[in-house]
Amino acid sequence: MFITVKILQGRECCIEVADADSVMSVKQLVARELDVPVDQQRLVFRGKTLSDSQCLGDYNIGPDAKIHLMVRKVEKQQSSTESTDRKDTTVLWAETKKLLLKHFSPEDADKVMHNFRREFESTIASVSLDDLERMATANLQKRHFLGDQSTSS
Repeated sequence: MFITVKILQGRECCIEVADADSVMSVKQLVARELDVPVDQQRLVFRGKTLSDSQCLGDYNIGPDAKIHLMVRKVEKQQSSTESTDRKDTTVLWAETKKLLLKHFSPEDADKVMHNFRREFESTIASVSLDDLERMATANLQKRHFLGDQSTSS
């Protein structure tokens, strides 16, 4: 059977596999096709991360299935990215709190902030890889379109 393996940024490959093939063997095929090292791959099917020791049949992966490939960064890059992300998130919440304090009492601002964060985190947790890809594509197209307009003026 043939399955498609797709990286979030858009590259994809079609590979021939069998039900009994292990996830690790799929990763090795993907490494050859997409030039992504096996140790940097995380394969996801229907929201579940696939375990290297399991077979495709264990996840009911059939013909024409689409598996998403998440590429892990090298450890050094991850730690600096994670600290930047935490810093950015902290700044986001601090600025949001400042804005709320302009319009609410401190007690009400805390309540609004608490509810907003809970709802925000719930919404983010429910976003699928396809949703992220659609948002990224739309954003890139918008930027490209705006860039074309600014150069034509």
